[in-house]
Amino acid sequence: MNINTEILRNFTARTLKSWNGYQLAIDNACGGDETKEKDKWFLEILCEQLATSRGLKADELEEWLTNILYHDFDLILEDDSSYQIAVFLLEGYGYIKNGNETGLNQLLSKLPSEEELAKSKRESVRGAENDDDDEDMEIPEDDEDEDDEEGPSEPRGPQRQVVVDDEGWTTITKRQ
Repeated sequence: MNINTEILRNFTARTLKSWNGYQLAIDNACGGDETKEKDKWFLEILCEQLATSRGLKADELEEWLTNILYHDFDLILEDDSSYQIAVFLLEGYGYIKNGNETGLNQLLSKLPSEEELAKSKRESVRGAENDDDDEDMEIPEDDEDEDDEEGPSEPRGPQRQVVVDDEGWTTITKRQ
């Protein structure tokens, strides 16, 4: 059975783009000077891993993802997102493998839109600013109201906290 590699690549790229912890690592160049190249490489080997591993389970893919993030991006994710991404990727791969375009589109509709991703990125940057800069970054009251309203159709998960230790390791945890 031949898999449509272009559809797999687009699906995987879209999934990675919506993965907050991974995107924070890319934005903060956690992979060093070669972060952009590693990002492209990661997309390719992830697609290959999905396409060539028979009977791949979510916990196995999670471990594989965790190892890549640890060794190539100096990143430790403690927010359970690696497992969630693994489950999502495997479900999408199943739809692609079976030619189920409707199922794939429904799955993709669960990801945040480009606009929501951009807003999340702005909020992450805002949260990382020093307290001195906070007076320049006031949030309009309308935006505060939107943040308090989380409907059941938006499984965006908890906010993330980024911690970089003295040795340069980045850990992303759930905020308490």
